[in-house]
Amino acid sequence: MAALVILTVMPSSYAQDDWQVIERHTNSGPAESSAAPAPKADSAMSACGEPARPAGEPYKSIVAQLNDMWGTTFAVYESPRAGSPHAHAGGCIFYNGKYLDSLLQQWMNIKDEDALKPMLYAIFAHELGHLAHADFDSSADSVPGKNKELAADQFAGYTMERLGIRRLDSEEVTRYYQLTGDDFVGHASGHGSGEERSAAFQDGWHRAQVGLSEQGTRPAGGLGQP
Repeated sequence: MAALVILTVMPSSYAQDDWQVIERHTNSGPAESSAAPAPKADSAMSACGEPARPAGEPYKSIVAQLNDMWGTTFAVYESPRAGSPHAHAGGCIFYNGKYLDSLLQQWMNIKDEDALKPMLYAIFAHELGHLAHADFDSSADSVPGKNKELAADQFAGYTMERLGIRRLDSEEVTRYYQLTGDDFVGHASGHGSGEERSAAFQDGWHRAQVGLSEQGTRPAGGLGQP
């Protein structure tokens, strides 16, 4: 794994829960409850039922590249609300730049631009995975939220290998999953544990490596391996 420097990383009802730092009772870390100021009237717009602003860089280009790879046309917007990146019914992906900066650069202390950008690709690939998997369709209502989250993690791993993006420190990715997995707070939050999320990402990566489809029941690591 070290040789690949794999990203062993980083929906309506899921609209605010993706890639969320689940707060412990601590004064450190980005608090999703600290609301951002309301957008000025001249800059406010709405997309997929949420307040929005036009996306900036590098987020706009990242999603454009992901769309190009998958043949999709999902839109990305900046959210005026402080909160984690999320997908929304209607084909929209939202992010808050200040929140991402706080999470990745301040709390996780990732300062290297070469490490930051791949992490962003993984995060936005996860969100695009929710839309590509039609997680908001009524046909998916019976699918448990955790299954959807792990499938989006697998989608992200598959995407990163297909894009040939390998520059990400595995320790940073492990730390990221510790912040977004259920084990961070010791109870189920609907995302799966850090170990489960890392395994889902790696499975997606390996599926792409060996030429399997993004989704399927055939094991990517050989007989008897998930």
